[in-house]
Amino acid sequence: MKQVSTGGSGSRQGSPPLCFDYRGEAQATDQAGVSNIWAFLNNTCSYNVDCVIYDDVTEQEHPIGVQAYRQLRFLLATKVSASRVKLKLQCTWNP
Repeated sequence: MKQVSTGGSGSRQGSPPLCFDYRGEAQATDQAGVSNIWAFLNNTCSYNVDCVIYDDVTEQEHPIGVQAYRQLRFLLATKVSASRVKLKLQCTWNP
């Protein structure tokens, strides 16, 4: 179940809306045991979605905005020794 709260101006925040899909991927480089960490974002909503992405590899937060009906690939980290990544997103939007 997605956690979402509503602001006074009709804006919402929390887990991304159902029309917003994302996944994280560790892509191997030409060096053994070294990967680049990517976030793939797909916004099929009719409104922009702004998020803060937290990844468990760098343990950092990355702010990103995705326009309505757009896809985006976002590089989170380069040349790290990780073979997988888990993402957590906290987002705001105004439908």
